[in-house]
Amino acid sequence: MSKRLSILLGLIVVPGVTFGIIYFTQCSKEDTEKNQAIKKEEAPQEAPKEGFLAPQFALNDLSGNLVRLGDFKGKVVLLNFWASWCAPCRREIPSLERLYEMRKDRGFEIVAVNSERASASQIASFADANRMSFPILLNPQGDVSGNYWVRAIPTSFLLDKKGVIRWKIVGGREWDGPDVLTTIDQLLGE
Repeated sequence: MSKRLSILLGLIVVPGVTFGIIYFTQCSKEDTEKNQAIKKEEAPQEAPKEGFLAPQFALNDLSGNLVRLGDFKGKVVLLNFWASWCAPCRREIPSLERLYEMRKDRGFEIVAVNSERASASQIASFADANRMSFPILLNPQGDVSGNYWVRAIPTSFLLDKKGVIRWKIVGGREWDGPDVLTTIDQLLGE
């Protein structure tokens, strides 16, 4: 190939390739920005972690009524996975009850998912003896706790009014302390 032809091809091909790279990079950047904007407008997906929608479920309560997590939409919900044989679970029950009494009239709900193979009457007797007045749902198969990746109990999830997980807590705690009340009050105010 002659030197002139090489130079001529260089003058045509190099700018064309450069233009193509710049054009496709710009289009790719614009497409990425559009996709990110669309994703920001979409509701979060379900996942058992902070910033995602809480996975939906339906379980029977102690009276045999089917209760769905979606029934509590519009409320701030503390979803608590527990068992009556669990010592940390038993220790936190009084503070859960105090929290419930302090905030239930303001749009706050505690939903306690019992993860043991006991009868409804056994769990109801335990709940009565421990003055548990919030809803208790039965999950003897453990499928809901499995969907939430619960590996230790108690494990709790604080959900905002839209059902998005805002806080995951593993282990027992005092639920009526100022840090918890402040967090719940902020969510109630949103």
